[in-house]
Amino acid sequence: MKTFLAQNPLEGTITGPGAENFQPNFDASGANVGGQPIEQFLSVLLGFFTIVGGLMFLMYFVFGGLAWLSAGGEKGKVEAARTQLTNAAIGLIIVIVSQAIIGIVGGVLGLSILNPATALGGLFK
Repeated sequence: MKTFLAQNPLEGTITGPGAENFQPNFDASGANVGGQPIEQFLSVLLGFFTIVGGLMFLMYFVFGGLAWLSAGGEKGKVEAARTQLTNAAIGLIIVIVSQAIIGIVGGVLGLSILNPATALGGLFK
């Protein structure tokens, strides 16, 4: 059996069966920090891919730098290392621009999908 809680907008009180155990998920400003499940899922997913993208940038950049150092002045190896460093930088720029676009789209739609910390914060209470 489902229980339904109702909020009285004039008093700000919660009524209904189980209302005494209801814990609203609001921050100090009164904004809902929990979000909807799809919003939380997208937030965690985007956070995961951002971390993976950052780690991939770091890995490719370090390996490109090591390749340049070990090239020994050979034009072909230096050019390959330079291309790897350039591709790593382009990948990082793509990650940063995609975060900006997602932030703008989320702001227009009223979604807080760039907040994986709030979605994951409830797991460690």
